[in-house]
Amino acid sequence: MRYKRARRAFIIALLFSVSFAFAQGKSIHLTKTKKMKEYILLIRLPRHYGAEEATTVRAKWTALTDHWKEQGIFVTSFVFPSESYVVSSNDKVVNEEVVANGLRLISCLIIRASAFEDALQLAKKCPILEQGGTIEVREVQPRPDIKTPTAEELENKKTIRFLYENILNNKKFELLDRVISPEYTGIGNTNGKGVESFRSTVQAVIDAFPDIQWNILDMMADGDKVIVRWTWNAAHTQPFRSIPASGKTVTDNAIVVYQLRDGKVINAWMQGDRLGVLLQIGLIPPGLIPAPPDK
Repeated sequence: MRYKRARRAFIIALLFSVSFAFAQGKSIHLTKTKKMKEYILLIRLPRHYGAEEATTVRAKWTALTDHWKEQGIFVTSFVFPSESYVVSSNDKVVNEEVVANGLRLISCLIIRASAFEDALQLAKKCPILEQGGTIEVREVQPRPDIKTPTAEELENKKTIRFLYENILNNKKFELLDRVISPEYTGIGNTNGKGVESFRSTVQAVIDAFPDIQWNILDMMADGDKVIVRWTWNAAHTQPFRSIPASGKTVTDNAIVVYQLRDGKVINAWMQGDRLGVLLQIGLIPPGLIPAPPDK
């Protein structure tokens, strides 16, 4: 037990001394160029390397990293814990240190360079090489930018989903003022603004296709806008915009962009399959528009 504690204390002291200049771990933002790439330097040391050896190169490490920070080369660094576990199968986990060719991986440094060759030249300046250590250089692959939805975007999506699934599909128009702004101007806005403008446009569709049910296929939010891709399938049993009822079952698809402010819709734009609807209800002769050629 004493040996294990002493060994752990030695390794901690060793890692501290080797990474003394790296411990800040702060990012440096380049202002000189935007074409720099990130490279990771994996630092390995001989097993016999100790605190005394680390002390002799501490000043060199400090001078080197200070220079790299001034040049915008240094990104961050961290040490690897001395304790490690090796998993070799579902039921085999061993607490051991991985050593290859008498060297163990102890820390990592991330730098910026314009090319792999430049990163290699920078690695050659690391003082650990003077004491039998090695540095493995790898290019860091670009990390994709993952956009986290804002609270506003999440709430806007809830509002639009509520509009379709709770109001339109259930014909609860008395709830429209919860989601439609008095300043609304959008699809079919010839009837003025606000709730009544929205309701009259939708009502014309519902009257012609009484069993209509909107099915949301996709929904995306970006800033103050929500994009919805929907479809519906319903029977044309009543006149639609002066078009007599055909009794035929119609399928429609569309993409609608809603703009919201303070949690309510203030504008909307729709791109739908109007030609497809007219073909399905028989207003346009089927042979008038040739079918696309088979591929």
